[in-house]
Amino acid sequence: MARSDTALEPQLDIRLGIRQLLADRHTPEARGLYLQLARYVHGRVSHRCANRYRGLLGNGEQEELVAEVLIQLISGALARFEGDNLAALLAFVRTVTDRTVGHAARRRLRELRLVEGADAARIEAWHAVFGSVDQSVVDSPSSPFTERDRAWLEELFRAGSRAELARQAGLSRAAITQRLQRVQERITRMEPGQRQQAEAWLEEVARRGQRGELLLA
Repeated sequence: MARSDTALEPQLDIRLGIRQLLADRHTPEARGLYLQLARYVHGRVSHRCANRYRGLLGNGEQEELVAEVLIQLISGALARFEGDNLAALLAFVRTVTDRTVGHAARRRLRELRLVEGADAARIEAWHAVFGSVDQSVVDSPSSPFTERDRAWLEELFRAGSRAELARQAGLSRAAITQRLQRVQERITRMEPGQRQQAEAWLEEVARRGQRGELLLA
């Protein structure tokens, strides 16, 4: 009987740590579990970025992802965990971490494609769900860009490609690419919420360009 009780102690500690981490966060159990999860998440983010997404996400972005995962966990994700041992908990955290890193990597790839081939057809492939025409009008995202950048990006989508915009404007394609890279740099410096707003706006403008609506602007 004593052996059975001893075997259950780690399980009870895990459940207690989770409850206190979600409710108090200042008890020794909560602190110990938080530090253990933080080390695991940091290692997992580093592993995924070094192997599956090699060179795509920098050290600063990785640190932001670690913080984002930990916030997700203590803000409610751990409340969905139903296991009772450390192995199950780490598997749960691994799933949350991999999903978060994967989302960030796909977002970065979309941003790179915008720089490397900013034509409406490729950005049209970005996954987004839009409702009816009336709903799209109501929910049309606002632009986080300056008026100058917004107008220039609409010109780019209206032209359909960097080469066509260069031809219309009497500029070299390299000049258009440099301008696009400067816009991209401003996007990467935005806060996460602004970056999402920028992506939503770019997707909407790309769709308008595909439908020919920008020709009427």
